[in-house]
Amino acid sequence: MRVALVRGSLLRPSELDNFALPGVDTVAIASRDIAADLAGWTEPPVIGLPSTGELLGRLPLRVRGALELTAGKTEMLFGLRRALRGVDVAHALELDHPLTLQSLKARDAGACRAVVASVMENIAFPTVPNRVVAERVRTISAGVDHFVAITDRARLHLELNGIDAARITVMPCGVDLDRFRPDPSPRARSGPLRVLTVTRLERAKGVEDLVIAIRLLAQRGIDAQATFVGSGPLAGNITALAQRLGIEDRIEVRGPVPWEQLTQVYREHDVFVLGSAPTVNWREQFGFAVVEAMACALPVLVGDSGSLPEVVADAASLIRPHDPPSLADALAALAGDEAALRRRGQESRDRAEELFDIRQIRARMVELYEQVLATPRSARRL
Repeated sequence: MRVALVRGSLLRPSELDNFALPGVDTVAIASRDIAADLAGWTEPPVIGLPSTGELLGRLPLRVRGALELTAGKTEMLFGLRRALRGVDVAHALELDHPLTLQSLKARDAGACRAVVASVMENIAFPTVPNRVVAERVRTISAGVDHFVAITDRARLHLELNGIDAARITVMPCGVDLDRFRPDPSPRARSGPLRVLTVTRLERAKGVEDLVIAIRLLAQRGIDAQATFVGSGPLAGNITALAQRLGIEDRIEVRGPVPWEQLTQVYREHDVFVLGSAPTVNWREQFGFAVVEAMACALPVLVGDSGSLPEVVADAASLIRPHDPPSLADALAALAGDEAALRRRGQESRDRAEELFDIRQIRARMVELYEQVLATPRSARRL
């Protein structure tokens, strides 16, 4: 079986890891800049194609914003149909993405046999900017052979777009439990509570709220430090806010860390926080870093946004978005209770083993492909 993971500029190492499928000849198709970043990745190998994103990236931000309002997502890959020749399954993404539409056109031209699409979108009826995008959504909804809903909320999004339940499989993303695992020789905890967030540094991720929560803890006499791993528009703001609050010695903005080194970063910390907040057009869709932290046996605190409650399934792990005092309360409770830290860390690991074991996810994906290919095309799209 030959499978092509069609992701363009959205390809990430964590997802590549999910598609190292046993017994399957898999290739990932990305934009050239992303393929260059992933040079040397061999399982599956990554090929880069010219992308409209590379051209549009040269335009002023305002022009790009106006274009997206007019046409929605705009990324297309030049030469994608040729790259899909002889492929059994093209695995694309989302109901409104041009790459999924390109994959459908390639299938209908005989390049590949079937198109599967993963969907993370979890707003029941997300805003569709115009008729062009609405027509794209209708075409993709009717044409894709099978959908993989990453969460149950994503399944609801698909069903509300008229897709029959028989064409939807709910399957989360997986994590390598051998790579992401607790330190086999943990040291006794001493010193401050070490809090970690791994995310894009922007307001919707609640990063400024974490800085304020650390200040509130300091005012209570609770010693805590926070590490921010990632990049984004608020990197400088975080440092400036910490200085203004007089806690610059308690805040570290580490920047991006290679995926291969993240396990050690998780092990260096006591608690993981992703304080995401819903916005008008976005909800947290899964939270790869949350699951990686859980696999490393870290207690997690996440904002009540989108699919995060579904991922953690624990009311004690939920915090009110953009509410630094409630985040400070949750951290204070853990800072003062070593037994709770250990218990909740083990609960995190147990949940990761139960639901997010990458070996089980890979096996399920192969079974799904086999089922799709064994079903006559006339019966795939009801």
